[in-house]
Amino acid sequence: MNRSIILAALIISAAILLNGYLERAARSPQAVQTAQKQTSPAPHEKSIAVLPFQDFSSSEQDGVGFAGDIQQEVINRLTKVRDLKVASADAVKQYKPAARDLRQVAGELGVANLLEGTVQHAANRVRVTVQLIDARTDARLWAERYDYELAEVFAVESDIAKTIARELGARLSPAEEAAIAAGGGHP
Repeated sequence: MNRSIILAALIISAAILLNGYLERAARSPQAVQTAQKQTSPAPHEKSIAVLPFQDFSSSEQDGVGFAGDIQQEVINRLTKVRDLKVASADAVKQYKPAARDLRQVAGELGVANLLEGTVQHAANRVRVTVQLIDARTDARLWAERYDYELAEVFAVESDIAKTIARELGARLSPAEEAAIAAGGGHP
């Protein structure tokens, strides 16, 4: 009879230990992230994050001066389109230009699309190169290189924003088109 009691006690102890282990594993950060990924809704198809542009000609150590201004203006102009969900500049500032997993970045930001860009300027010339990426498939949807006089940089920002809105299938009202072109207040 002692053997039966000892065997039953060992089985119960093993079950309790196994249960405690499984509960701890279910609460681990990886398990929580996996559960969040499984329960997180798919990002809105017309959502975008404009990642920090890389400034190839910046004299600033962080390389975000002029390029950061262009990135901010593209974000500002995209937010004028009601049909788009645009990640804020604060949300994307941590994603400095570098090798990165675009699907992970998009997942962390809750967007389906990413815009990457580079900026070069010399004397009175500006070159802005951008590419729109569907982060769900890693497919490049659109890319363009803009070469302009420095005085025309605002036109570049407007052109980029209008093209992105159209590429994502957003409907632009005449008031939204005017607001993007002006870079001013909301329509």
